[in-house]
Amino acid sequence: MSRVFKNHGLYFVGIFSYIVSLIPFSGTNLVRALVLLPIALLTLIVAEHLQPSLMSFRIGAKEIVLSALLAIPYLFAINIYLLIPFTLLALTLIAYWKRKLMIGNVLGTVFIASLSFAWLGFVDNSFILPSVYWLLYILCGALYVEYKLPIRKLDKRVVQLSWLISLLILILLTLKSSLLLMLFALIEPSLRFLLPRGKLASMKDVAKLGRRGAVRDAIFLALLILTAVISNFLTL
Repeated sequence: MSRVFKNHGLYFVGIFSYIVSLIPFSGTNLVRALVLLPIALLTLIVAEHLQPSLMSFRIGAKEIVLSALLAIPYLFAINIYLLIPFTLLALTLIAYWKRKLMIGNVLGTVFIASLSFAWLGFVDNSFILPSVYWLLYILCGALYVEYKLPIRKLDKRVVQLSWLISLLILILLTLKSSLLLMLFALIEPSLRFLLPRGKLASMKDVAKLGRRGAVRDAIFLALLILTAVISNFLTL
């Protein structure tokens, strides 16, 4: 029987995060990248399986065993960047434990994006700026989606402030790295997050919002890859 993936958003973010971890591609360990691919896919499958248990905070022996087995491959690629997904996972669990569902959803999405930090260490990639771009973009994107939901009482200023802070961080890091071309990838997200417009009229529009979001994520990723690769080439 073929497997049916229910959480399409998780897989989109996860697969895109894998791609981000390989940027700029030229300095990436190809063998490790190929070995990482099934590990990354397994990570996403297990994350999808565990998500309902984590959201309800009903964690049993099965969930603990799955998590322990999944952690084994990462023991062979321990690096300081692992602290980022580890911290976000801990914060996600705390949010769900406190019954803060919206915060847990946002942090859980950001945790999946943060796996790019763990994966870039696995493939011996020292170019972390694209992962920082991706992490902050997904953070603000997750807040944007939560704001759009008519059942959420989230002020649009939270989205705007989050992106302004993220924008400041990314501009400073980009200027320090002298990779100015990468800033072009921030134009469309800036328009979207600083001018988020009104909430959805109905929860029936969530699917359309998701499809549009997936397209925008793909465009952002394409621009991030293009500008990062060119910028990295020009600095050689």
